[in-house]
Amino acid sequence: MTRIGIILGSTRPGRNGEAVGHWVLEVAKQRSDAQFELIDLLDYQLPHLDEAYPPAMGLYTQPHTLRWANTIASFDGFVMVTPEYNHSTSGALKNAIDFLYAEWNNKAVGFARVADQG
Repeated sequence: MTRIGIILGSTRPGRNGEAVGHWVLEVAKQRSDAQFELIDLLDYQLPHLDEAYPPAMGLYTQPHTLRWANTIASFDGFVMVTPEYNHSTSGALKNAIDFLYAEWNNKAVGFARVADQG
């Protein structure tokens, strides 16, 4: 069965995206043609990219990168729940995307933009 990850794209204290992510998950679960799971970036504690080699090489060495890569590789597509900071996505989501390369290939992505406070 198709697996879709719903990524909470903010790690900011007081983020509105957590409620939106849970709402997206509940709406998605009404479907019977795919499995949906919430992926919270807070659970991965990704620092700024700290791998010695470019992600396209796939030579991950850090435990947090390996864990993140295994998670992303296990899904067929994603819904990214992201705030809009300065007319862009959050730095945390951009960083999480940049950690990997092959794990994102050939997977559909949709975005849910969250009006964030602050």
